[in-house]
Amino acid sequence: MTRTLDLPQLETERLILRAPGVADTAPMLGFLASERAEFYGGPMNAYDGWHKFSAYAGQWLLRGYGMFSVALKTTDQCIGMAGPFHPDHFHEPEMSWLLTDAEFEGKGYAAEACLAVLDHLFTSHGWSSVVSYIDRANTASRKLAERLGACHEARAEDVVPNCDSYRHFPAGGGA
Repeated sequence: MTRTLDLPQLETERLILRAPGVADTAPMLGFLASERAEFYGGPMNAYDGWHKFSAYAGQWLLRGYGMFSVALKTTDQCIGMAGPFHPDHFHEPEMSWLLTDAEFEGKGYAAEACLAVLDHLFTSHGWSSVVSYIDRANTASRKLAERLGACHEARAEDVVPNCDSYRHFPAGGGA
């Protein structure tokens, strides 16, 4: 039996956010093997990187939502991922993001992708909030969470060691 999924695709001014695919494997395995992946369990070997990337892709089938591959509209090149990550040991989905290479930083791509995903989660899925677990040493992600309007949850449960929780709400919503 062949099972097909009708997965959403989101578009922004400069980006296409789509389900992860085979074309995204090389950029993601490169990212996961690099020092840039320190906050994602890396750097990791190709075997572990494949399993991590497969978990991102497979979550769409298991949960009906997941991280989108973030691709440039002009080239369809995968430059990162953004969306909810929900492994079995998390009591709720986590809004996560990454850029595969430093060349894509400082251009607003992560914020553009995250805003589109958050809007999708709040409007299409009806979520009232979503959390991001951010390593205390990850200054760039902490700044982005704040730029996205997330609120630091000082008394949140320590779900991921050495991470703080930031809660995202729909525009106009809040704590």
